[in-house]
This record gives sequence, C-alpha cells and structure tokens, in this order.
Amino acid sequence: MLKKNFNVLPLWRLEEQLHIGKVKHKSVYITFDDAYTDNYIYAKPILEKYKCPATFFVPSHFIGKEQLFWWDALEAIILHSPNLPDQLTLLIDNKLHDFFLENERLTNEVKEKQEAWRWFNPPPTKRCELFLKIWELLKPISHNMIVDVIDDLQKWAGYSPILTAENYAMTDVQLKDLASNTLFSYGIHTHTHPALASCSAERQFQEIAVNKKVLIEQSYPVINAIAYPYGNYNDVTIKVASQNGMKMGFSTKREVVNLHSMPLSLGRVQVYNTDGLVLKKELTQLFNLE
Repeated sequence: MLKKNFNVLPLWRLEEQLHIGKVKHKSVYITFDDAYTDNYIYAKPILEKYKCPATFFVPSHFIGKEQLFWWDALEAIILHSPNLPDQLTLLIDNKLHDFFLENERLTNEVKEKQEAWRWFNPPPTKRCELFLKIWELLKPISHNMIVDVIDDLQKWAGYSPILTAENYAMTDVQLKDLASNTLFSYGIHTHTHPALASCSAERQFQEIAVNKKVLIEQSYPVINAIAYPYGNYNDVTIKVASQNGMKMGFSTKREVVNLHSMPLSLGRVQVYNTDGLVLKKELTQLFNLE
C-alpha cells in the first residue's frame, strides 16, 4: 500500500530536504524503535520484498542481551500474572512506594479489557492502572535500579515472564546482517533508554554520546537522527542532541513533517495493528489529500 500510494524514502533524504527547505510531497519514512529481534525476523523480509528503506533506532545497551526489555517484563508481570497479592511496596530511586491492587484476578473479562487497551487511554483495570504508575516511576531512573525493581516485582508476584527470542533486542550478528542491505540504516535511541527530560544535562549527553559511539565502532550505517525514548525531551535534550551532531530528532507527537517543523522536534505517526486500507485512509487525512 505504501509503495503504491506514497513515496517511500530513506530517512537521510528527509534531512536533505529540511536543509534545503523543500519537503517532498506524499513522502513516507519508515522507522522502528528499540531494534527488537522481531524487526529482523518479520519486518526485514517484507521491507526487502517491496524495496522499502527503513531506519532502526537502536538503544545500544540492550544489543545481544537475552532478556526482555524492562517495560515488556513489567507488562508481563502486572498484566499477565494469574494472581497478584493485594499490596505492594517498592523501593524506587531510594523512595518507598505503596500500591494496593484489591487482588484483581486475571479473568477472561480482565484479559479482554487489557488486550483492547492502549496506554494513552484511561486504564480499564486495576492492573493497567498499577502498570502505568510503576512505568512512570521507572522511566527516568538508572537501568541498574530498574533491574532491581523488576526482580522485586517477580518475587512479589511469584511469576516469571515467558522469554521468547523475538522479543529481545537484536544480536550484533543480526544487526550486521540487516546493515548489509543498503536499504537499512540505524539511528540513535540512547544507550539505556531513559526518559531524557527527567535526566540531568550531563546524563542526557552521555546517553546520546555513548549510543552513537557504540554504533559507529561497530561500523553500522548510522545517520544523524535520534528518536527520543518515550518521545520525551526538553530544551536541554535538543541542545545536547545538537552537540552530539544530531540533525533530526523525533518525538511521538502525531504530526506530519513540513517546512515549518523544527528539525530536532519532529513528529511521527505511530502505526497500530491495522490493515493497509485503514492506514491509507489515515495517511490521506494527515496529508490533507482528500
């Protein structure tokens, strides 16, 4: 659908267009966040079949680690554990937090509500509400602290998430194989994936700088673009991104890019589980083509 109806271009072309002040009409740039292995297994063959360029934003700390991203582990523990205790006390960033769940059992009704839920909508269950509260508390803290909290949660719930390789970050071998096709490029997504606006200027700089250094040292095809984790950034983020040579910065704002867009605070359109016809209609409306 994208190839038939739009101009699917590599992301580095957008940097050129913003620089010269001429954004190509009906152009689409495909991006993936976090470098999940399922991108390699499922997306890569389809992108190659239709010759669609794409950029993968890679958080370098997680490359090759056989473990779930912490937010997936949190989701599995809170939303998928068969039974959870009524009360929970967590030490997060040296502060104690108490939560009360009222022992919401994982019934079929609860499962259906959770499967239909998107995080930006009001939480339909107590479990979803608890997940959001803990997720917000964990986003800005160090990765080592997050690992400790997830470990405490597993012990509290008496539940270990099911581990599947496609939900890990890609391995170095997979990233190198992906990079062997000139259709694909990599962008910056920080080293450990924190919510940058909650971090000091020094930590923000280091998260971006280390990420860029690791990818370049591995000879990956890196472009000067960053996707801010969780779409979270502030004026300091933009400054340190520029200091690290970034020419484009992407948020999660649902906006199309035009000549009035600020290069380091660009919007993106998230694609949900949908089909080509629905997506075509959505993009047509966003591009004001009707």
